[in-house]
Amino acid sequence: MFNDPDYLRRAQYADARHLDARARLHRKYGRDDWYPWAAGQVSWSEGDRVLEVGCGPGWFWAAAADVLPARLDLTLTDLSAGMVETACARAAEAGPDWAVEGRALDATRLPFAHASFDVVMAFHMLYHVPDPALAIAELARVLRPGGVALVTTNGRGHLRELARIEASVWPGSAEAGAAELFGLENGLALLERAFGQVALHRHHDDLDCTDPVDVAAYLRSSPPGIDATADEACALAAEIGRAFQDGGGRLRIGKEAGAFVCAAPRRVL
Repeated sequence: MFNDPDYLRRAQYADARHLDARARLHRKYGRDDWYPWAAGQVSWSEGDRVLEVGCGPGWFWAAAADVLPARLDLTLTDLSAGMVETACARAAEAGPDWAVEGRALDATRLPFAHASFDVVMAFHMLYHVPDPALAIAELARVLRPGGVALVTTNGRGHLRELARIEASVWPGSAEAGAAELFGLENGLALLERAFGQVALHRHHDDLDCTDPVDVAAYLRSSPPGIDATADEACALAAEIGRAFQDGGGRLRIGKEAGAFVCAAPRRVL
């Protein structure tokens, strides 16, 4: 279901409820500097034309506003019209002098002219696309010469401890992980087909969780936990409780995340 557009639009990302349950774990127990850190990977200029593909609820623009230029021309896009509406409102509030427009669209068919943007962004979303290579080619196509594409994702070991808890309740239920579809390990090769320069920067962080309720909320926010029966929910709570007991009342969760900074788009005619 990672890259089923209908499921993502209808069940996971019609609004920000499920995404927020997952983000809350990172905000509460991690460094909580992801968005400012990501913004720091780009050399911004006043008036840059910026395209974000898969904008979600626009958290980046609120969290990174203090380190971004006062004037930007933003185009925020997502498969979900509800996400686009929320993101545009959040960005407009965060940057009073930013020009903000939004469009619900497919990342593999961007309705923009070649070399239209100074910065293009795709945060933790290419593993949701049925054909990541096609979406990457579109990012390169609309990026101007001299511009920058910022693409973020996770590695195979990201949140491994949560995956173990999930597998103990739903053995054999896991489909191909997000990192297998587009991750830190295979993203470089995919991006280098479309960009002449690609550099990976890793964000170092871990989670030190103290409340099992937050962990349960995370695991219940997406399949298979989102469809858990009463018995499965009880089994999940028990497994989380055992993990906290083994950790002396805490659960430490490792993260693997990073940003690819891409330039010199290759033009495919």
